Amino acid sequence: MRVLLTGATGLLGFELLKLLISEGHEARCLVRTDSPNVSRLDGEGAEILRGDAADEEALCRALRGADALLHVAGIEYAPSVVGAARRAGLERLVVVGSTSAHSSFEFRSAPKKRMEGVVRASGLDWTIVRPTMIYGSERDKNVHRLLRFLDRSPVFPIFGPGTNLWQPVYHEDCARGVYEALVRPAAAGRSYDLPGASPLPYATLVETAARALGREPRLVRLSLGPIRRALLLAETLRLPLPIKSEQVLRLREDKAYPHDEARRDLDYAPRPFERGVALEVARLREVGLVKPKIL
Repeated sequence: MRVLLTGATGLLGFELLKLLISEGHEARCLVRTDSPNVSRLDGEGAEILRGDAADEEALCRALRGADALLHVAGIEYAPSVVGAARRAGLERLVVVGSTSAHSSFEFRSAPKKRMEGVVRASGLDWTIVRPTMIYGSERDKNVHRLLRFLDRSPVFPIFGPGTNLWQPVYHEDCARGVYEALVRPAAAGRSYDLPGASPLPYATLVETAARALGREPRLVRLSLGPIRRALLLAETLRLPLPIKSEQVLRLREDKAYPHDEARRDLDYAPRPFERGVALEVARLREVGLVKPKIL
């Protein structure tokens, strides 16, 4: 199969590129002209094309001769992606969205749902996959920062009681789920959540990550209300902030999702967080981002 892949320089996209090549497919990658990370793709055996996923014309050119489009670069580009796929006469389309489409907070879920609607109404042979928070290396956006903080600090702040559920997914497991959604006929016209093996209370997740490092930090629980009010005031004053008030608000929400349909149709079998985070700690030690293991 000849596959056009967007988002190949990211954590999930790069893992998908390796999977496509190893499984014998012909891969071409659409990479932004100004991307600072294109060198990551050197030596991977893929054709590199320059263009933006928001540019329907660039996508249409890149799709010439392709059998499928695997769009990882962001579901917000669904209009240009669908438009290009139609014009190119493409049938198979897999779009990576997010489980934030399930959020009870409309500011988070509504844009995702609108873009999913664009894909569903495309008339194409589509599949939507929704990962939870992806982790697994220094290139993830969340867990590697958590690990680096835990590696340095004897105290870890938790906003609220820490009982809200999280279900992060290891990048290799997520990539395998997305790949199977591409190649299995049963996945056409369906949507799948791709979370980790099982949900964990946030405090337990932090403790599990700390154990992987050989650390035992003291967890300090902070009340959400005053923190959010302070952030709202700072936002009103346009002060620079490390987090937004809406992010604190979402800390009250469980991010846990069953994956029965993905297991049934895709043989999806993600690993437990305990195993995945141990692999990430080993990687961070390898690249010198956390301290060496004390023997």
